[in-house]
Amino acid sequence: MMGRMESGAIKAVTAASTASYQSFADATRSVLDLLVRLIPDTTLYLAHLDRQHGVHRIVDVRAGAELGLHSNQASELHESYDLVMAEDRGPRMCNDLGAHPVYGAAEMHRRLGGSSYLAVPLELSDGARVGSLAAIAPEAGRFRTDDEQLFGLLARVLAHELERESNERDVRRMEDSLRDHARGMGALGRVVRELAAGVDARRAVCRAAGEMAGAPVAFLLEPSGREFISTAMHGVDMAPVTIQPRTESTGRGFTARDTYFVADARTHPALAAPLVEATGARSALFEPVLRDGQVCGVLIVVWQLAIAAVPEGAAGMLRLLAAQAAVAIEHAGLRARMESLSLTDPLTGVASRRVFEEELPRELARARRGDHPVTAAVLDLDHLASFNMLRGEREGDRLIKEAAALWRGELREVDTLARMSGATFGLILPNCGLSDAVDVLDRVRARTPRGQTASAGVARWDGEEPSELLKLRCEDALRAAKQAGRNVTLASD
Repeated sequence: MMGRMESGAIKAVTAASTASYQSFADATRSVLDLLVRLIPDTTLYLAHLDRQHGVHRIVDVRAGAELGLHSNQASELHESYDLVMAEDRGPRMCNDLGAHPVYGAAEMHRRLGGSSYLAVPLELSDGARVGSLAAIAPEAGRFRTDDEQLFGLLARVLAHELERESNERDVRRMEDSLRDHARGMGALGRVVRELAAGVDARRAVCRAAGEMAGAPVAFLLEPSGREFISTAMHGVDMAPVTIQPRTESTGRGFTARDTYFVADARTHPALAAPLVEATGARSALFEPVLRDGQVCGVLIVVWQLAIAAVPEGAAGMLRLLAAQAAVAIEHAGLRARMESLSLTDPLTGVASRRVFEEELPRELARARRGDHPVTAAVLDLDHLASFNMLRGEREGDRLIKEAAALWRGELREVDTLARMSGATFGLILPNCGLSDAVDVLDRVRARTPRGQTASAGVARWDGEEPSELLKLRCEDALRAAKQAGRNVTLASD
């Protein structure tokens, strides 16, 4: 009997050690199925000894129902036979569990019973014992020395497969990390090149954030008074986002100097419900943009599938990107101040924002003296973000330049067309009533090139209000035009 067992076991182990397994789980199934044939009428299992969390987990089991054992069953590690065996505080083979001073006192013995126990550790090449190949029998004296040898040989087969699979997983993880790093550095390089070229790199920052994090949507928000307003976005076409942090939970993402991750964005107060609905946000990351130790902006990255944590490697790349975002914000601020001092917009050649803001009060004063009407308007290209995503920002700049030239051609010499910012223009129409102004704006919008559209908000001066309030009414009317579906002129009440 013993000779037949030893001969069969040797052949079985030889076959097991030379077999090709699809995975460690496949090898485990094969080894346990083999042991069922060689050592019948016993409960056989492979356990993971998780010392970090103090957990004993059954990976796979055969004939475990009688003892109440099943796959993926977890219990306290210190209560198990296997920890005693793996730490050499008890023998690998014990044919009288109740009489043994350590095994007999173990919680596993009280819970399972059984009289005979045989196990060997799964030992890796660095000496770590991470698992146990074990058997329990109801009768005493069940196991023999050749059984222990058989278990030892098969445990080495499993340890080899586990280490091979772990090494392959580590290699794949490293390759993925290197690819992610290369992609992130490429995105960062594009931002640096745009900064060097002197163009507004804030959209490029948002696009790079999405590439680095594997996220479809990203925003860059900058403080304006007590609010944060989006100055660039990627992956979504919507009106500028305004967020006013009011509470500690809402404001943490906008005031903290450390990264703030939100696993479930649907119910988190830092993301307003309209923003969640518009972007399909499920998880989000708030990356602070710091300049001289102060928050000068926040980069928000949005995932549309929930994630438990920021992808490995992305966090460090996003911190590098935030440093470039600070430079982009500073450069944009310098350009805005230079443009505010300029009389002519450098891209389009029309009047600058400074001209508009100085000319509007003067025109209102002339209208008061001459008792004639004056109308103002704010005109904006529709879907410019989508146009930029499809054709690139350089083509977007060309569209703005072409539109300004065509729009100016539809106006009188006395009218003022000024570029306010981005694709937004202000108009001053002296001696023009509201209905005539709406007709003028419709004619101007119709000249928008490249099959694109524009929206406008118009307001007639009431004879008393300051220029700031007149401009604000125009902006409110433009906002209503956007919300109404775009490609329309709306007049302020």
